[in-house]
Order: sequence, then structure tokens, then C-alpha cells
Amino acid sequence: MSLESPYFYLTLMILTLLGPLTRSFETKVAYYKSFKSLFTSIGITMLVFIPWDVAFTEMGIWGFNPKYLTGFYIFGLPIEEWMFFVFVPFSCVFIYRVMDYFFPRAWITQGQAQMLTQYFAWLSIAIAILSWGAWYTVSTFSLLGLLMLGHVHLWKVEWLPSFYRAFVIVLIPFGIVNGFLTGMGLEEEVVWYNDAHNLGYRLGTIPADDVFYAMALLMMNTSLYEYFRKRWETR
Repeated sequence: MSLESPYFYLTLMILTLLGPLTRSFETKVAYYKSFKSLFTSIGITMLVFIPWDVAFTEMGIWGFNPKYLTGFYIFGLPIEEWMFFVFVPFSCVFIYRVMDYFFPRAWITQGQAQMLTQYFAWLSIAIAILSWGAWYTVSTFSLLGLLMLGHVHLWKVEWLPSFYRAFVIVLIPFGIVNGFLTGMGLEEEVVWYNDAHNLGYRLGTIPADDVFYAMALLMMNTSLYEYFRKRWETR
């Protein structure tokens, strides 16, 4: 299949899911046993990210190139974008679980993770304030900063070291998938951005804001996943 195809975004999403899905039923990690917690967390997180996505698409802060889409839309978003918010968290939380199973000792301690989180939280809030008017940057860093402060001061979770380790690893497939979405190796972008509303820096083709957007997305998914796992699967 040519990359210049209306099935490109769909194919990219299927490939993102394929490996983790087929390994989910192996007995060691037994990812499938936590599907109830996983899909509940994904559903709740979508309640935040989908309206945000719809609003920013309508405002022209980002948009989608119909050349790479199958043409099915829900609330103005291509069906492939809806799949993104299911398939990407599914695959990233899978990496988090696999790393925790095979390498239970994280790279940093709980204390170091909390200190790092506090630093990033206040830095994120400062970036949001200083970027007022660039709404992708403001919304992303505001959400990330508040999430981080909540995890350190309110919920005091114990999985932050594992989360940061998994996120560093996730950046590799994230760079590949998001690279394609932002035009790497293609004639045009699949997802385009209005640079007046972001930091204006690119990592290759990827807006730098996307890294922090991904961190907020995955932190919310992981947090809810661990909450429901503790509530439903340890009885």
C-alpha cells in the first residue's frame, strides 16, 4: 500500500495496536485480566480529551488532511482520531505493565520521582502562563501541571517511578507514529497544526507540545488504570 492513501491513518492505528493486543493474552503479564480497568480508564480519559480535540479542530488550532482519512467522522473528528485515544493508551499502558513485570525495580526512587514531578508541575504552569494566547500550549501545560500537583500532593501515588520509565520507552514508538502523523516521509501532513497556538518548536516534524500532551494523556490513563485495578482486582 502506498503511504499516500486514504487508509494511511487507519493502518497506522492498527499497527500501533497489533503487537500489544496479540501479546495481551500471554499468561505471564496477563494484560487481558485488567481490561475492565483499562477500558474504564480509557473511556473516562476520552471524556476530557475528545471535547478538547473537537473544540480545537473547530477553532483551527489543528486539523486533519482528508487525503489520508477514510472519510468517516464523528462530531467533526475522523474515526481514526477516535481510535487514537483508544489504541495509543492501550499500547502504552501495555508497555508500562510489561516493564513493571519483567523489571520491577524502576530507574529512580519514589522520592526522586516526586521531586521530578514537582519540578515539572511548576515549570508546566509557568510555561502555560507565559504562553497565554497560544491555546494548545496553555491547555496542555495547564492540564499537565495540575495533574502532576494532584499526584504528588493529593493522591500520593506510588507508581510514578514506573510511569516515568515507561514514558521514556514510549517516546520511541511515539516518535515514529507521531512523526508519520506530522508528515515524516509523506507528501503532506496527516495532522496539521496552527503554530500560532503552540511553542513553535519542532522535534523533526513533531510540535514539541505533543510530547507533553502525550505525557498528560498517558498520566491520566495510567492513574485511572491503577485506581481501578486496586479497587477491582485486589479483592
